[in-house]
Amino acid sequence: MPRGSEIPEGIRSIAVDLHKAGKGYKFISKTLEIPPSTVRSIIVKWKRFNTVATLPRSGRPTKAGKVPRLNLRNLVSFSKGNPKRKQKGQLDEDDPTSDKDEDPDEPNDISEASGAASNADSKAPHTEPSKEGRGSSRSTLLTGDEEMRDGNSSNQEGDNARQSESDEEDPMTSFQFARSAAEDEDHKRVEPPGRASDREDSEKTPKNFSIIDEDGDEAEPSDTDEEDPLANYLFARAKGGTGKSSHHEKQKRSTSSDDASEEDPMEQIFDPKFDGEKKIYSGSSVSVRALLLLLLTFVLKHDLSKAATKDLLALLNLMVPGCIPSSLRFLKKHLTEIDKKTELHLYCPRCENYLGIEPGTECGVCQQRLSKKSLLEKANYFLVMPLEIQLRKVLTRIHSKLGKHFTRQNFVSDINTGGEYRHDEQEGSITLTFTCDGAPLLNSSKFSVWPILCTINQLPYVERCKNVLLHTLWFGKGKPLLQCFFTPFINELHKLSHEGFTWEDESGLELNTRVTAKICVCDSLARSAVQNFQPFSSEFGCGFCYHKGELVQKGRGYTRVYPVQADGCDLRHMAETEQLASLVVQNEYPQGQMGVKGHSPLLLLPSFDVIKGFIPDYMHCVCLGVVPEFVNLWLDPLYARKPFHLPAQSLKDLDEALCGIQPPDEIRPRPRGLSDRMHWEASEWRAFALLYSPVVLRKVLANVYYKHWMLLISSLHILLSKFASQEEISFAEVCLLQFVTEVPSLYGLEHCSFNCHLLVHLPDCARNWGLLWANSAFVFHDVQSRLLQTYSRTQSASPLIFKQFVSFNEIVRKGKDVLKDAGAEITSLFSSMTSCGSLTKSSNYIGEDVFTLGCGSQRSLTARELATLQNKDTWPTTEYSCFVSRGMLVTTLDHSVSCKRNNSVIETTSGFGLVESAVVIEKDCSCDKSSSCSCRELVVFCRKLLSANSQPTILNTQINRNIVEFLVRVRSSDELFVVTCQSIISKCFVMQQKGGLYLMRLPAINTL
Repeated sequence: MPRGSEIPEGIRSIAVDLHKAGKGYKFISKTLEIPPSTVRSIIVKWKRFNTVATLPRSGRPTKAGKVPRLNLRNLVSFSKGNPKRKQKGQLDEDDPTSDKDEDPDEPNDISEASGAASNADSKAPHTEPSKEGRGSSRSTLLTGDEEMRDGNSSNQEGDNARQSESDEEDPMTSFQFARSAAEDEDHKRVEPPGRASDREDSEKTPKNFSIIDEDGDEAEPSDTDEEDPLANYLFARAKGGTGKSSHHEKQKRSTSSDDASEEDPMEQIFDPKFDGEKKIYSGSSVSVRALLLLLLTFVLKHDLSKAATKDLLALLNLMVPGCIPSSLRFLKKHLTEIDKKTELHLYCPRCENYLGIEPGTECGVCQQRLSKKSLLEKANYFLVMPLEIQLRKVLTRIHSKLGKHFTRQNFVSDINTGGEYRHDEQEGSITLTFTCDGAPLLNSSKFSVWPILCTINQLPYVERCKNVLLHTLWFGKGKPLLQCFFTPFINELHKLSHEGFTWEDESGLELNTRVTAKICVCDSLARSAVQNFQPFSSEFGCGFCYHKGELVQKGRGYTRVYPVQADGCDLRHMAETEQLASLVVQNEYPQGQMGVKGHSPLLLLPSFDVIKGFIPDYMHCVCLGVVPEFVNLWLDPLYARKPFHLPAQSLKDLDEALCGIQPPDEIRPRPRGLSDRMHWEASEWRAFALLYSPVVLRKVLANVYYKHWMLLISSLHILLSKFASQEEISFAEVCLLQFVTEVPSLYGLEHCSFNCHLLVHLPDCARNWGLLWANSAFVFHDVQSRLLQTYSRTQSASPLIFKQFVSFNEIVRKGKDVLKDAGAEITSLFSSMTSCGSLTKSSNYIGEDVFTLGCGSQRSLTARELATLQNKDTWPTTEYSCFVSRGMLVTTLDHSVSCKRNNSVIETTSGFGLVESAVVIEKDCSCDKSSSCSCRELVVFCRKLLSANSQPTILNTQINRNIVEFLVRVRSSDELFVVTCQSIISKCFVMQQKGGLYLMRLPAINTL
């Protein structure tokens, strides 16, 4: 029969071509002047049937325009909820099925029901949840990883064509296009007379919604399956059942190009029996295994959509036919086992009471009637990956590195040198540092991600950074109820601390290990919430002491400040805190007592001190707190009449000086001007404070303010050094106390902020848990950034973020085994995509913790070098421009100039030097260059840097010590000296200002 308001086939073809080119629905709609909903209908039909031609309709034919159209005036509520009439163009915020027109070119805020996936049909087994969750009363929700179903008839297209040509789409369009396969089958069935029109009405109405007719009577909703609707979508579980499936489903599985055959070799990528060493073509150096691994890494890192992944596979097969199969199904089947290990923990939507994995029928707190299916649909859950599973996998792989911290006797350095750590240390157990800080998805979004991340304190710092454990992930608006959020974490640690868990090392020896959590790292807002204390803007807002604070005027309002008290301030203790919390609960004090509002959920955590277990993290209180606060005071026009304010010309000079700095590779990113400081990250503020400001502010700030600033910087250099004695920590404590004391007199009492107050607690943190770098939030901050990068604006955000994160970690872990014998180009590409460090070949091995990078060049030593070496033997030598010694990347001066990164200044036992060349001397030996042989030796020729006659000096009369002794002025010389890698102490940062060279030892800000 003829169709009304039909779009010409030529326009449909143009729409498909624009979609293939990567254009979004809104762009295509504006270009072709057709509604976005019609564009979506065309694309969905093309994806499903691979055609833009008009298809015959099934079912009893009806005239165009006669089919009743479902709109928002009919939509009232979920079938199980109370009926509530909604206005056209408006959906309930809690409606997990609300869907907008998602333009791939423009970011959209995700709906609150991020985890509301499609319902599962017990009669239709699912082998690919991402595209086959079709057989239920509710259709598969349109996510970035799923194909949209075409459920439009020509009548709907005609109605859509008559809509206004605007960017806003009818929110019900997604339901009209997202019908399940079971509903499509209904079109093909023969109906009894008189029932066809009823069938058409039901097909256009989502079965999980109730329709109220004009008389106000509510239609009876259809029964739904009680099976977990997220089970297949989230975790790709193959359901066992009756084996019944519709003919449509069987045909879809047999003809789909997305499904891999049973003999797909990609499914055996990590199978030990799989011949992954086969080259992708004759003469190639790239094996099939290596190519598959790089492909997976690329797909995960850039979060490719299904269409982009298919195009990439087609492109690779076009270039090298047969090198890559046409499916990525193995990614879900063989890469990780997250589908079997991840747990969904539910909570009450009304009171946020923790319900566990099985909620029951009623909330025990508010008596709200519960349905597991409804809770999952409305995303009233968070995800948990048990610690025992992750710890067993990590310890089996790197148990030999436990306790191998880089320490020095009688010095404070890593976390294992802290007093509290040594006091509670127990043999045969491990301790954890965890964080529970939230991060917003977007600056303009109300949605945020709250993870619980953990590191193992018994591992060295580098290994702790590489093996961060993700235990809990909560996603939604605002922040979670912490009592509910921490319950799975506390319950599991109760078990692990008392019973422990068993695991096997590489030799097969079975061990039992107990686990406790000792340190919690988070910012001030999250810390006060977790401790259940008053925020820092209230009285007694400090979680470490009983400082009351003062309320003073600042601008047109008031702020609470924390100046240093002359008579000191008592520290908090856990026993007193528990007593205060009990007193508040028993007497129902609304304002709390001494800053304590009640019991902290972490009081239930075994062996955790709710006071000493928290630290004033220097990333938040210094790098994102004190440093930007004072820089803004110097540069903000609001303080133009203040004596500490810098004129506009000074800002230009500072920008020019900063942009000309060539930092070493440990300092990332490259320095930017202070004009862009609003976009600086914590690492940029840290580099400015520690390395750039002592030089660039030397002739810019007034002398009194520069001396005051150096009190802070000198103490940070001590607390962030590789090793610090107790005397040096006490010196840093005096400097920080004096810095905070002088703030009111120099800048005003209103600028003595809570971040300034936290500075006085940093030395105690270093004494208890190691120097500041050992337990900072920087390692967790990097992981949180990765979590946010995996967010792809889909409705099932939290499961996808969780799975993407764990899959990426699995890729990194397996990559070291798969690429251990691969070429340098492949390992470099893998390292750059994963940022997991360089994978080096054994042929570059020189000695313990020493290896060279790049291809060396044969040359003979010069007469000057031979004289410096004091050796008359002429052994074969190979020169390298880069080498790594104990994790430090060192390059020659010529290489540093070419790459604009200065890694050529080092401190040695012979003094400071500028690396001119690095040469490997190969002596005669029959060992075939084995790793245990010492016939190969790396020697470094350096130009000596001499101390200048005049050194920067700020003598503090109160301390009677030069507070800028970390800053050394040097001058170059022609004297050449030679050292071995064992003589290298540390790398240095050097910068030039007005003809002078200033040098500083690099703090331990990244790795050791």
